[in-house]
Amino acid sequence: MFSLLFPKKNAVHTDLLRGTADVHSHLLPGVDDGVQSADDMQAALNAMQEAGVERVFLTPHVMADLPDNRRSYLQDRFACMKQFAPEGIELRLAAEYMLDAGFRLQMADGLLTYADRQVLVETSYLSPPPDYLNLLYELSLEGYTPVLAHPERYMYMTKEDYFRLKDKGYKFQLNLFSLAGVYGARPAKYAAYLMKEGFYDYAGSDLHHPDDYKRNLARLKLSGKMLDGLREVLENNKGL
Repeated sequence: MFSLLFPKKNAVHTDLLRGTADVHSHLLPGVDDGVQSADDMQAALNAMQEAGVERVFLTPHVMADLPDNRRSYLQDRFACMKQFAPEGIELRLAAEYMLDAGFRLQMADGLLTYADRQVLVETSYLSPPPDYLNLLYELSLEGYTPVLAHPERYMYMTKEDYFRLKDKGYKFQLNLFSLAGVYGARPAKYAAYLMKEGFYDYAGSDLHHPDDYKRNLARLKLSGKMLDGLREVLENNKGL
């Protein structure tokens, strides 16, 4: 009954993404499991631009399994590839850091961040690193603000974990398409819960492949209340 009175809107038919920034993508070619060519990067950016996105952060994975992805290498790669961006879309470079055994070395090398030394971090989906809370604390001591990527996707996290992390001042980044069920029922459920609690600070697509953007956006159907909340989160993206 309520679904008939208050139907959900398909994101494709809204102005949700107009003038926004996407803070999480894997569109720097050839450095991780994201796009592998300049053509694919262009195709992905074209899809984003058609949806209204004006600025995109390229956030390649940095982890022990990708030893070449040091700050200087990624900066050089970005300098070579940004010329292939479509006209009218701005590219910026940050990174998504795995909180693993090599993270302290990355921190000593200097991190690729958003504005105000905010740094995107992630953990394994299934189990936390033994000392990930200590790593987050060390980041804070060094003057960084951790931004936890897609907390809704971590199978080990409980509602109590979310509250504990937010109480420490850490920020949360929503994977936009979690709300569409792209990653399964559990991430969709927790994404909706965290939205309701007002826990998200930023949102991004976490796009890896150009064909996924339009398809996943078409799956994103939101209530009016969820749309309003998501607009507020996306507005925060502009400050990065």
